[in-house]
Amino acid sequence: MKKYLFPLLRIDVSRKRGVSLVETIIALLILSIALIAIAGVPIMTTKLALSSTRHEQATTIGMRELNALEADSRDIIPDRTIATGFNTFTARSSKQNDTGRVTVVWQGGSLVLERPLSEFSSVTRRASRE
Repeated sequence: MKKYLFPLLRIDVSRKRGVSLVETIIALLILSIALIAIAGVPIMTTKLALSSTRHEQATTIGMRELNALEADSRDIIPDRTIATGFNTFTARSSKQNDTGRVTVVWQGGSLVLERPLSEFSSVTRRASRE
């Protein structure tokens, strides 16, 4: 009669066999693939957070440039380079048909913001005088 360690699972303790070298290598291979996949998660999370920060900074710079464009009497403001902590942005601003347009460019991306200029902007004031 066989003796079982756990009768419900039917694990036979009388047959003592070890784990072969091939089984160990396969287990280590599966474990290493899983660890490589898990190691990529923090890297991708960091890249995503950095991209989000750059986009937020570009939006802030673009809104500031739109406000400056609205207050300026020139139709085109020369390109400006704005350096932040880790990024350098270039802002291009222009006015056409009472609409302000700002393009913010940085390494790896760009953002275009447009909005109608208010009736009190310099473009409208200048047009009403003429």
